[in-house]
Amino acid sequence: MEQRIFFLDNVKSGIIWLMVIFHAAMSYMEYAPEWWYVLNEEKTWAATVFVVWADVFIMPIMFFISGYFGIASLSKQRAFFFWKHKWQRVGIPWIIGAIVIAPYIAYLMIASRSIPISFSSFYTTLFWGPVYQQAHYWYLGFLMALYGVLFLVCQAFPGIMIRMKPQMLSGRFFAAIAVISTTVVAIVNNIVSDVTWVHPLYILCLQPTRAPLYIISFFMGAYGWKNQWFSSGGYMPDFNKWGFLFVSMSVIYLLYRLMPISIPFPVWQCIIGAALHSIFCLVSIFTIIAIFHRFFNTNSIIWQNLEATSYPIYYIHQIIVQNAVWIFRPVEMNLYVKYGIVCVISLALSFFISKYMLIRLPFFKIK
Repeated sequence: MEQRIFFLDNVKSGIIWLMVIFHAAMSYMEYAPEWWYVLNEEKTWAATVFVVWADVFIMPIMFFISGYFGIASLSKQRAFFFWKHKWQRVGIPWIIGAIVIAPYIAYLMIASRSIPISFSSFYTTLFWGPVYQQAHYWYLGFLMALYGVLFLVCQAFPGIMIRMKPQMLSGRFFAAIAVISTTVVAIVNNIVSDVTWVHPLYILCLQPTRAPLYIISFFMGAYGWKNQWFSSGGYMPDFNKWGFLFVSMSVIYLLYRLMPISIPFPVWQCIIGAALHSIFCLVSIFTIIAIFHRFFNTNSIIWQNLEATSYPIYYIHQIIVQNAVWIFRPVEMNLYVKYGIVCVISLALSFFISKYMLIRLPFFKIK
């Protein structure tokens, strides 16, 4: 029987808590997306820097961990039970979130700007038209699609589900993934704007410029499981080496992203941007895993609670965050104090609602 890798569970929990304060920060950043649900009138560059920085790695590491545990689950279960679990755990919450909850979250964009449109009119016209989205539930739909691809690949090549002897992460492999990522991201960025979202047939909802790194991260996670990364005798990222790379890439990437740019982008600038984004993303994945392995490799009661509530917190947090921002928007106080209060309230309410209500639902129970 495989030993539970506690620090990977804790990575997921930590990233979801980071996601909550990330989504709150978007309401206070300069140059926030025009469609962002609730915007504060006063802005700060500190929020902008934080959002630009954290946006690189939050979702890729979520997909990496999903790929790692996804193939592990597929290797131990028959197809029927694998899909039964995935639909109950991911698919049904995705459909409910996209159809029932996302319209309300999207409507906050209208309501918080005092645009005189009722929710019913918004839902029947704008939502299923120019402003269609799935809020943060897009991740669940995309994840179901990737599970489908992984399932088909494993059915065609069953040997993929057999673990190899523990293998190290080679510099050649990392360089190859970085080159592939850079190439694909640069090509997509030359075709589609970074702010573009698409929703083919109103099923999936995704950002084309980010999708390549999500896909690569997911299947790199599956590759890591097959090669027994992070298990006994397998590859374990070194905190000092990856930490140094992480700090260096953070500075380089932020300097690049925050410097004045010319529009349209010249080809060379697009390639450099794609390379920095891709390399920083990959470095971040291994650095965060190294941090949690070194400092948070524990199954304490605190982390058990955080793990048990992480998924329902992800599911419910956006409603709480955006309403908290809206409630405190007219309050006159120091912007950083206001942001801190919004974060504390959002995290606390998300945690307690998840622990004492949502976790009782079959979608969110941990077996």
